[in-house]
Amino acid sequence: MPPASLYRGAVAGASGMALLLATAGPGLAAIPAASTGAQSTIGKLGSRPGATRLPLPINDQVSGSVDVGTGNLMLSITGLSLPGINSEIPVGVVFNSQSTDTTNSAGPRWTLAAGAAGTLSSTSSGVLYTAGDGYSALFTPVSGSTTAFTPPAGVKADLLKTATGYTLTSRTSALVITFDSNGQTDLAEEGLDGPERTRTIRRTAAKTS
Repeated sequence: MPPASLYRGAVAGASGMALLLATAGPGLAAIPAASTGAQSTIGKLGSRPGATRLPLPINDQVSGSVDVGTGNLMLSITGLSLPGINSEIPVGVVFNSQSTDTTNSAGPRWTLAAGAAGTLSSTSSGVLYTAGDGYSALFTPVSGSTTAFTPPAGVKADLLKTATGYTLTSRTSALVITFDSNGQTDLAEEGLDGPERTRTIRRTAAKTS
């Protein structure tokens, strides 16, 4: 596990990401290209849909599990919860043993996680969505469309290109994540049962590295 000082820094970074509530202007750059390492672990990390996981309970703040299908060990540390709109935003760090990311500010194979915030990157085949827990899904363009994308098998969500970025809408929870043109989460809202379940995360200057 990362040293306490590194963990505190990671949580502080994620906290800053979730606390920046000013509205961001439209980004100027296209979404970044996915690294070779990120492309090699598509769909293999984090909470894979339909995966069988062996739980490894540790304590109230740290949980672990092993993905039976891939052998990936995932550790989640919840540092704190920040107030959202009528619900809290969990903030912490996640470790994936099979991650190839050794340059993240949270530490090798560790990523910052703040609520529903995620990132988009591009590949030669489409757009790659990466969640805070490391899970990634490749969305491929719909034939004949310049805005719609087809989700991979097992992923119940729709990706749509907009004038200012992208939106990712879950078919099961009504969670809608809005991304700016740099592939960063700008807004995340969930309202399946009405506005009392709405959660908002706005990001401006802070970016997940």
